[in-house]
Amino acid sequence: MIVRQRQWKITRLLTKKNAINLNPIWQRGPAWQSQRQVLLIDSVLRGMDLPKIYLRKLTPSNAHTYDAVDGQQRLRAIWQFVEGEIRLDYFEPLAPIDGHPVAGHTYNTLHKTLRKRFDEFQVCVAEIEKSTMDEITTLFSRLQMGVSLNPAELRNAMLGPMRHVIDTIATSHEFFEECRIPATRYKRQDYVTHAFAMAAYDGRRDIKAPDLKAMVQEYGPQRMNEVLSLSAEVGECLNVLAQVNRLADFRITQKWIFVDLFYLILRRYRAGAAVDPAKLFAAYEEFEALRREYTSRPEALVSGKKGSTLDRHLYDYITAFKAQGAVAVNLRARADALTAFCPRIDARS
Repeated sequence: MIVRQRQWKITRLLTKKNAINLNPIWQRGPAWQSQRQVLLIDSVLRGMDLPKIYLRKLTPSNAHTYDAVDGQQRLRAIWQFVEGEIRLDYFEPLAPIDGHPVAGHTYNTLHKTLRKRFDEFQVCVAEIEKSTMDEITTLFSRLQMGVSLNPAELRNAMLGPMRHVIDTIATSHEFFEECRIPATRYKRQDYVTHAFAMAAYDGRRDIKAPDLKAMVQEYGPQRMNEVLSLSAEVGECLNVLAQVNRLADFRITQKWIFVDLFYLILRRYRAGAAVDPAKLFAAYEEFEALRREYTSRPEALVSGKKGSTLDRHLYDYITAFKAQGAVAVNLRARADALTAFCPRIDARS
């Protein structure tokens, strides 16, 4: 593998637009929110550094010249701004630059001085030549020497398509861009790996650390189509969960709550139903209030008077939540309980 460091003006990125494959199957998450796009454009206009864009050079037999390995959303924002699809509206009005107004402007309405500055801005581009997919994966999984690795970090160091897709979703999907789950030590990758395990095994297998490692190894290059199919499902379900998380004021941070809500959405998705985020949020809020009320005394739900079916489900959920969360029997118990508490969450057709 050869990596050549380049400095490209934005004008060159514009001319290369049709030659760069943004690979939407790998980049399952929706595009950046407009506010983040605006900040990126404003940073360019003010001459601030942008993160490096990685482009993998393809063989002449391909339809494109490059695959965008990293930097897809930055490229989209730049192209959309020049095409007039982004207006520089921010929740706090952007300050003028060299006396020229910026707030509310599009590319075409900016002062010609600022347009020229934007066009001539130098972007650092790493051109990757003569590379294998394993080398591309390794490039982004270099580990710092002398650091004790947790299971998520060990999985991230593995080669293969599933690891790459997991990393892409964890670093670019809207759910993770907005959430309060720490990005340190590959914690977000760990959450995505659990989501893939639920999609791959449908709650029929344990998903402890050794099981997750085996899954990443199991879905090797020969199963690439299956990886992409799972990626599509995971991406679609995370789109819904991102909306639920916004309604919840980004309180979805605990791993097993993330897993359980994801799996609930996945089950409905596979049944051919679309989940209404507002309905799911309302149902889950009621459930979560009860869970918190009884989490220290679940026996009260089933002792004494004859409890309802929902009481039994809540008891099963709490005990399964406290026990080994990654064991298949507990995954299914929590899934059944949550389904019982969220019976009417489908969107109207």
